[in-house]
Amino acid sequence: YRYELSDVKSVESVNISLDLIQRLNKVLFANNINMAVIMVPLKMRIYSEHLPDSIKLDDYMAGSYDRMIKVLKGAGVNTVDLNTPFMKASRQSDDGPIYFRLDSHWSPTGAMLAANVVKAEIGANPVLKKALDATIEEGFNVNYGKRKRSIGRDLINLLPPGSPIFSPEQVAQVSISRVRPLNFDLLGNRPPSGLALLGSSYSKDWTGFADGLRYELQRDVFSMGVGADQGSWVGLESYLRDDVFQKNFPKLLFWEIPERDMRAPPSYEFRDPRYRIADTEWLLRVSAWVQSTCKPSIASVKMAKSGLAAKTSDLKASNLSAGPTTDSDYLELSFDKPLERLDYLSATAVTAGSKTLVFEASGSDVKTKRFTVNVAGDEFAHALRVPLPSNGAGYTKVKILPGITNKFELHNLEVCRQPEGLLQ
Repeated sequence: YRYELSDVKSVESVNISLDLIQRLNKVLFANNINMAVIMVPLKMRIYSEHLPDSIKLDDYMAGSYDRMIKVLKGAGVNTVDLNTPFMKASRQSDDGPIYFRLDSHWSPTGAMLAANVVKAEIGANPVLKKALDATIEEGFNVNYGKRKRSIGRDLINLLPPGSPIFSPEQVAQVSISRVRPLNFDLLGNRPPSGLALLGSSYSKDWTGFADGLRYELQRDVFSMGVGADQGSWVGLESYLRDDVFQKNFPKLLFWEIPERDMRAPPSYEFRDPRYRIADTEWLLRVSAWVQSTCKPSIASVKMAKSGLAAKTSDLKASNLSAGPTTDSDYLELSFDKPLERLDYLSATAVTAGSKTLVFEASGSDVKTKRFTVNVAGDEFAHALRVPLPSNGAGYTKVKILPGITNKFELHNLEVCRQPEGLLQ
């Protein structure tokens, strides 16, 4: 997979990614969430002997994984080293290759090995072990099937027309099952497991990695995998703003990231523009979603008596309930002091029918900017956290454009403050 190729010119971008992960880790820990970073090694390194003569690993690619692990661990980030056991297993495994031959993803053998390494890392790390011990233990069984089936062919899809035809790759499957049925309360709910896996396509259900973690840890794991088009940074923010996270912070968060993605931070120029974001803005956004309480800012907010709030009698009200809205409707907010970079808006919102909210921020001596925030768009109230960083003196006004909705509500609106050391 040619996207795995990199050289020393990638160091600057990789360092940005490493720095963002370190800062996020501090924010999570301050909010009683332990994170373990699981980097998926380059298939090119693990099976470098199968590369064509025209492509060889240079010293940078050969040592990049170890360098990144060293930097993260040196900064106090819990990190799972998969490269070392994968390099060993690729030479010794009797259970088949740990990556598919015709696909860039790990095979069931590789997924189960990765889960086993995660378990070993937790056992050797007192912080992670304490977090795991505080979660609910359940029973899971494993079954190694003898029947093989075809799975994984993304590399074949990249070949040019007229390439040789490759027979489907036959791989034995691994299945994980619960020892006992799920337990639900009278309302149909069940206690959260306290464990979450956010990852790339390597963590999607079909790879078996999430199931592997369930078996190795004997605990349920909430899992969410996102495709390469969105990438790890957008994927993590999507998870943090989801009710699954907002209503029950996990005790232990596994963040699986392909090693090749470390050279593509949030601002990566070749990313789909829909998913590209300034690196600092990404950090401010995810940090806001992680805050368990609102530390009040010195700035306060009020609703202007115009637009959707024209009929509001109390201009300092922090709540708004509106019926159906159109593309021309808006809610205008004003601040008694310019917003600083560490400030963010916090509220709960109902946006029935609209999947995005647009925040149009303006102020004196600062360029007007639009911030687009993805929302659930259903009939229920969800958490809303919106940093509005500027490159100038700070915004003093914001127009919220809900778009076309069946109902738009905003409750408990306030300005909160991020941790002071976040950007230092």
